Amino acid sequence: MENMFKGNFSATAIGSLPHVNIETACKLMLKSLPEIPCWPQLPRYSIKEDMCIQYTEGLPCAKINEKALNIDVSQDTATALEGFYEAYLKNEPDLFRISRDYAAGFYEMINHLNKLTGKFPRAIKGQVVGPITLAGSIKLSSGITALYSEEFFDVIVKLIAMKAYWQFIQLSKYNVPVIIFADEPYLTSFGSVFMNISREKAINALNEVYDIIKTHGGLTGTHCCGNTDWAMLMESMVDIVSFDAYEFMDKYLMYWREIKAFLNRGGYLAWGIVPTSPKVMSVSVNDLIEKLQEGIQFLTNKGFSRSLIKDRSIITPSCGTGTLAIKEAERVMALTYEISMIMKDYE
Repeated sequence: MENMFKGNFSATAIGSLPHVNIETACKLMLKSLPEIPCWPQLPRYSIKEDMCIQYTEGLPCAKINEKALNIDVSQDTATALEGFYEAYLKNEPDLFRISRDYAAGFYEMINHLNKLTGKFPRAIKGQVVGPITLAGSIKLSSGITALYSEEFFDVIVKLIAMKAYWQFIQLSKYNVPVIIFADEPYLTSFGSVFMNISREKAINALNEVYDIIKTHGGLTGTHCCGNTDWAMLMESMVDIVSFDAYEFMDKYLMYWREIKAFLNRGGYLAWGIVPTSPKVMSVSVNDLIEKLQEGIQFLTNKGFSRSLIKDRSIITPSCGTGTLAIKEAERVMALTYEISMIMKDYE
């Protein structure tokens, strides 16, 4: 599917919206992202839709309190871990389904897609939290984060891989390309004292999630909303690198040599050009188009062909919009749509 799919500056989003009305959120996604809609994550609708809780059903020894989730290792963990691996080895994604309680927007989006008349989207996007972000955000009752627990880090990687696989299966019935993102905001800490894991361990964890999707013909993506070691990410098996092109374009484009190799092996860029902060109320479409075209011009000056860039580019907001006011989030989505439409005529 990688070879068939052209980015063509089509629009998609990172996932979260501040809405509590599920139907309104789905309609906004479908209207703003007619070519590559994604289902909405709704953290204000339920704490279970927080990105670091949403995919944790089936995580051994997990306990949700009012604001967070942790892993209780004070009891015998062996039986719980054994049960998890037994389920995992069956390789049945339904054993790792995401329930309606944890992803109301997913189920509502399926309803909308089933009823869609007229032109159908040319791809569909789903998303999971990346394994590094999830493991870095969950504490064991012993005090360490799961990222530094060999047994629980492995469990989290496999859990997320199966959640991604389950989602892929559900979205595959529409016979259009399916894109699954593993969102990794925690990678902004990669290489710092806050995240002391090796490059090899990070790449292997990500590849385990990507592999299960790519094996079944899907496309994979990862969004990181700050700056990171982009070379490391582009060395992984990921198909789409999603970056904040509004705040960090210069930092990402410094890796132009790695970007060239990444595109040459079939990769795509998701330009997060629309700011997901209150700044969105004061920027214009023309400002953002100009900024985006400067980034593209930088790459063409380095020898990239414009047609390749167009084929391999997607337009997105710079991050999710779950923390914004509804009015701000709706402006983000409207700008994303407008920029996508304008860029389609870009030669």
